[in-house]
Amino acid sequence: MNKICLLLLGVVLFFCTACFESGKLEDLDKKIVSLKQDLSMANEAVAEYEKNRPQSLTVLMDTVRKNEGYYQVLERLGVERNDRGAIVLALQDSVELSNLRVGQKFHVAKDANGATQVFRFSPNPSVVHLLFKNPTTKQFEYKLVEKPLTVKQSIFSGHIVQGGTLHGTLISVGIPARMSGVVAGVLQCKIPFSSVQPGDRFRIMLEESFYKDSIWISGKVLYAEFDGRVVGHHEAFLYNDPDPKSTYNAHYTENGEALIFDGLRYPLDRLHITSPFGTRTHPVSGVRKMHYGIDYGSPKGSPVYAVAKGKVVVSGYDQYSGNKIAIRHVDNSVSYYMHLSSRGVGVGAQVTGGQVIGRVGSTGRSTGPHLHLGFKNAKGQWINPKSKTMIATPKLQGERMARLTQQIAGIRKNLEKLESTEPQTIEGSTVKVKQQVVSK
Repeated sequence: MNKICLLLLGVVLFFCTACFESGKLEDLDKKIVSLKQDLSMANEAVAEYEKNRPQSLTVLMDTVRKNEGYYQVLERLGVERNDRGAIVLALQDSVELSNLRVGQKFHVAKDANGATQVFRFSPNPSVVHLLFKNPTTKQFEYKLVEKPLTVKQSIFSGHIVQGGTLHGTLISVGIPARMSGVVAGVLQCKIPFSSVQPGDRFRIMLEESFYKDSIWISGKVLYAEFDGRVVGHHEAFLYNDPDPKSTYNAHYTENGEALIFDGLRYPLDRLHITSPFGTRTHPVSGVRKMHYGIDYGSPKGSPVYAVAKGKVVVSGYDQYSGNKIAIRHVDNSVSYYMHLSSRGVGVGAQVTGGQVIGRVGSTGRSTGPHLHLGFKNAKGQWINPKSKTMIATPKLQGERMARLTQQIAGIRKNLEKLESTEPQTIEGSTVKVKQQVVSK
């Protein structure tokens, strides 16, 4: 009986083991099939990558020369015409290529066929603009690389001396020469310096950014104060709009009045110059000729404003300017607005400064959506629109006014904090300045 039981037990164990091994084999077979599928997909991905990947890249570099723009540099680098246009369009909302300086470098990386795959431009040591050509879409994709900066705020105080110049006085109290012109411009917006007296006092607060603590990158006047016996007491505060290219970024009084020389307004809510006034190489024709206006890059459909009140003297279309409008102003000067997608006013209409007269477009001879703003003086001669000082608005209102009020509170708080610090000697001089690092 025991032998029979042992025999039956052995048979049961045999079948159980066989079933277990069979289950393991089935699982193993499934895993093998799954791994084969994964391997096949991986091989396909590698093949696709190898197919689209440039096998080798050659890096070339060239610099901006005197009286040159981006077009000539890209042409010397051998960038194909279509790629030159694509590079400009890909960068136009991020980089003001119209502000190039002699010596600035352009880098391109080309594949074995000579096609540009990577573009690099660094306007200063802390910022790098990169474009990579997508292997699938063949379009350039943009990437911004920003390196950390040290931001310093400083207070400079002084008084007007007999026979001294404003520029000399600002330099004497430690204001860097690179910022003295900006400071003078802010003060002169409100103060008639013909009435300034010796002993009149001023106080300036600057914010400057440095790369690796020593290489100057940028600076701005956060606050300016002037107290004079004749001209009285004045303050100016810098307003920062959420959009860094907004035309509202400017200096205002505490109640929101813009500090301006005249009442002209900007033609757009956001300014991004893609081509300045002066001699240039046309981005479409490649011919070097005079550019009688300023091109502002802007999305299609953005509102275009009249820069001042006047009468519409042109509202029409031609193959070069596309949809265009011209307005004659009270001083007999004429402003021109070209390449519009649509026109909102006709000849003979009376318009006010800031009135919407059309929409940004790319009609006529154009590489992409932008506004060409031109100006003729009373003698009918083309002049640089930038010589006609313009503003966004005579006074901030609504959300912008509330934002200014909040920013002024922050500026006053920083002023108070800075004034309580011990003055530091500026490197390379004997001038002492109250200074603090606000970010690093």
